Amino acid sequence: MTTPYSQDYVPPAPVLLVSLTAPAETSQVGPYPALIDTGADGTFVPTALLERLSVPIVYATNVRSHLATRLRRVSVHKVDVLFDGVRLPDVEVVSDDSGDEIIIGRNVLNKLQLFLDGPKRVTDLR
Repeated sequence: MTTPYSQDYVPPAPVLLVSLTAPAETSQVGPYPALIDTGADGTFVPTALLERLSVPIVYATNVRSHLATRLRRVSVHKVDVLFDGVRLPDVEVVSDDSGDEIIIGRNVLNKLQLFLDGPKRVTDLR
């Protein structure tokens, strides 16, 4: 699966099309473009999407962005993440109350074989 970089960012950024579903369920939301963030420990999903899936909170924790010194309390949920025929089951994702985009962090990226072709501005999921 080849996905062009998003032009919504300067410079353009690598994205993947992703769908989400409750674990072991068939109804899903998406596909949505998801920002690939190799510096993020975890994956962030807008709270509204998690509410549509009715997935329960697994636990709460604190997170800190690279720009903030203050910790923020968040809830963690489990979802299945789907990429063009690839299904990653029971992935822990952070509910994001303030963002409106999916950010794919290393907890998901480390399970995939990706090629980021900056000069061509495409992402290949292999």
